[in-house]
Amino acid sequence: MLRILVVDDENIVLDSIRYIVEKHFDQVEVETARSGREAIEKAETVKPDLIFMDIRMPGINGIDAIREIKAVYPQVQIVILSACEQFEFAKEAVNLGVVEYLLKPVNRMKIVEIIQQAEQRIAEAREKKKLELEMKEKFEKVLPVLEHGFIYSILLYEDYNQELENYRRLLDLPDGPGYVMTLEFGEERQSGRLGNVIGSNVLSQSFYPQLRDIIKSRLNCVVGPVMLNRIICYVPVPEQHDDYEERLEAVEAGHYIIEKITRKVAASFRMGIGSIQRSENILTSYTESMRAIKHAKESEIVHIRDIPEEASSSQTFFNIREKQLLEKAVMGETAECLTLFSQIFDELAANTQYTIEDIRGRLLELVVLLHRQALEYDIEDRDVLRGRSYLKEFLSLDEPMILKNWCKELIETITAGIRAVRAKRCHHLISLAKNYIDANYHRDLSLEEVSRETGLSPQYFSRFFKEETGENFIDYLTRIRITEAKRLLRDQKLSVKEVCYQVGYNDPNYFSKLFKKATGFSPSEFRE
Repeated sequence: MLRILVVDDENIVLDSIRYIVEKHFDQVEVETARSGREAIEKAETVKPDLIFMDIRMPGINGIDAIREIKAVYPQVQIVILSACEQFEFAKEAVNLGVVEYLLKPVNRMKIVEIIQQAEQRIAEAREKKKLELEMKEKFEKVLPVLEHGFIYSILLYEDYNQELENYRRLLDLPDGPGYVMTLEFGEERQSGRLGNVIGSNVLSQSFYPQLRDIIKSRLNCVVGPVMLNRIICYVPVPEQHDDYEERLEAVEAGHYIIEKITRKVAASFRMGIGSIQRSENILTSYTESMRAIKHAKESEIVHIRDIPEEASSSQTFFNIREKQLLEKAVMGETAECLTLFSQIFDELAANTQYTIEDIRGRLLELVVLLHRQALEYDIEDRDVLRGRSYLKEFLSLDEPMILKNWCKELIETITAGIRAVRAKRCHHLISLAKNYIDANYHRDLSLEEVSRETGLSPQYFSRFFKEETGENFIDYLTRIRITEAKRLLRDQKLSVKEVCYQVGYNDPNYFSKLFKKATGFSPSEFRE
């Protein structure tokens, strides 16, 4: 059905075109309007496919009416009717995409021809739109399969660059840097770990489509499949980017995703985010996201760069216990590492087919990775790590128990060193934050400003500051301000209002309320 709107202030023109249309066409509806204003109003209800528009009409003229209608319905076809040929009108008509410019009186067969052409164009446009929708629907069905293949390529292929390049072309992804975020779900336990992996995996099959839609609504990214109780996403970023700003955006997006999905699903979620890496190093971002997620509590998002004691690495884990040992070593957990190593060594020693050379060869990668961690954490002043060749010494050990004790000594030294470095780095960041607050408490100081100074995101900095100092950011800032206010009040050179402004508050009433809460006295009472 073709819908036509005829606009003219002369009834004879309206009646003539209506008569021509009704005589030659069956599947055409005709509506009329006698002014530009009426044409604009009728276009909203009729939604015409074709408009015959007079130019000179009282009030809003035809050109202005076309401009208004085109702004709302850009696909509508316009035919101008005019009693005189004016170059300026014709020029404006071309700019507005008018298909015909007819001079009155209009030839009957010309009207028929224009309508036939309009029908053909509309039919072609509708067919094209239909094909586009069908193609889009097919692509949407195959898109998850392609995205899952992209994620599997990152995780499973040793030389995955060519595979990723193929998927990038299919998914129309930019050939630039990106990062990995890993979402984990399950049942929260008191240990902080998410349990019931199998049950969560079954549950995830029902909420995965919703979760995918939520992620896609917030991020332009690749969403991987459910793997046990995790979903891995790859997020491309612009070639020119600000690492800190991108980190804040990633953490904010994570909060949005978890908040949305927890409203729909009775499960616990947490997220780890890796650093931005180029294509050839994207596996590093994935391993970082897995390390970061171990620091996250329920409903929390942790970025790898928000963990002060974390050192970036590209470790390859070849055994479950060895993987656990390396993860515990990064945390500086000596006892757990020694227990895991004893299990690894005893398992190797129990294999009667293994010689001492076989055991050394099996442990070689573990020893190298442990030493790599020590170097990354810049652990020095240890005889076992400098002044001698640990590798040469390791390969010379021929007795199983000597080899075992040597490795345990190495583990004890490295984990103790990492633990000390972690504490030192945490102390450094807390000192940096406190010094910045102490120097700027008199200004309108925000959590975001201080967190930027430390290089942490606001959400993680808030938790980190509380865990390391025992008080949250605002309490520490308030304490510093109140301490300085007490000193200024004792000095008695400034009024209470001036003291208020001097220590960073803009509202004297609010300052007085905080001061009394902290000291038990109002500022005036304290001064007296």
